[in-house]
Amino acid sequence: MKATIYHGVGNISLEEIAKPTPGERDVLIKNIRSGICGTDVHAYLVEGESVGINPENQFGHEMVGVVEEVGAQVEGIVPGMRVFVNPTKVKPEGKGLSPNEIADMAGAFSEYIVVEEAALDYNLFLLPDDLSFDKAVITEPFSVAMHGVNLAHPKPGERALVYGGGVIGLCTLVALKSKGVEEVIVSDIKENRLAMIKELGGIPFDARTGNVIDFVKEKYGTLVGNMGEETIDVDLVIDAAGYNGVMEEFLANAKTLSRYVIVALNASNVPIVPLYVLAKELTILGSRGYTAQDIKEVIESLRSQENHLDKIITDVYPIEKVQEAFNKAIDAENTIKVVLAYE
Repeated sequence: MKATIYHGVGNISLEEIAKPTPGERDVLIKNIRSGICGTDVHAYLVEGESVGINPENQFGHEMVGVVEEVGAQVEGIVPGMRVFVNPTKVKPEGKGLSPNEIADMAGAFSEYIVVEEAALDYNLFLLPDDLSFDKAVITEPFSVAMHGVNLAHPKPGERALVYGGGVIGLCTLVALKSKGVEEVIVSDIKENRLAMIKELGGIPFDARTGNVIDFVKEKYGTLVGNMGEETIDVDLVIDAAGYNGVMEEFLANAKTLSRYVIVALNASNVPIVPLYVLAKELTILGSRGYTAQDIKEVIESLRSQENHLDKIITDVYPIEKVQEAFNKAIDAENTIKVVLAYE
């Protein structure tokens, strides 16, 4: 089979290796579509070890495919099933791999992968016949966004501000709108992303033109907080950018009882004023990965005629052109989501 191997920074190759054989409790999946994630791009441009992608390994974690072979002890799964693969559970923990390594070296950029200890609604999720692979390939990043949104328990009619209009930010916009949060401002600096925010029903703000807080105040007006301070009239703020200063900006301007969700990776130290958290009765949440319920909700949402999230897919390459696909994925000015096709 064809398998993409990560050798290090700027060095990947498509190689012919042996097709894997599933064990009695495992399932062999034929990949049909896979997405290139920012994690994969980071490994390609900077380094892979910190994100769970070690040299001389298969990698990739966004994939949908078809069940090809089923182990004798697997129940409820048969060849031909169309499935989304949960990469975080393709192998059980305790075999020497960290959770990041299990997911990010799951093998989405290879023709076949083995899902160990396979079970429906655990590491494999059925895709309905009316959901195409071309659209279902977004399931994984959409689940990341949906998890962050679900943690905040949004209510219809609330207002939201999203920092970052990349793939996760755009997925967050669609997730929020699916919950009845219609007024969503998304801040970014890239023309293609700003255009996509508008196309998906959000309110784009070009951060190159000024401060997003001033824009929010102009758009929604202001309120008076518990300390007599001026606040923005936004119920939910989601950081899908990871830039320094986002949390500080939120704390200084937050509406009483508003919620802040961290979805983007940022390992920097940031200042927090506990008085603001106390006086404003704020909720600060961290969001990591997704649950089975998030995945099932995403699959159902993608089936909807009103869901146009697949518009974020700007480029599709055959697996034979994986190198070209990665070169395109790093061109953030002209692409949003790059997908690999296996047939």
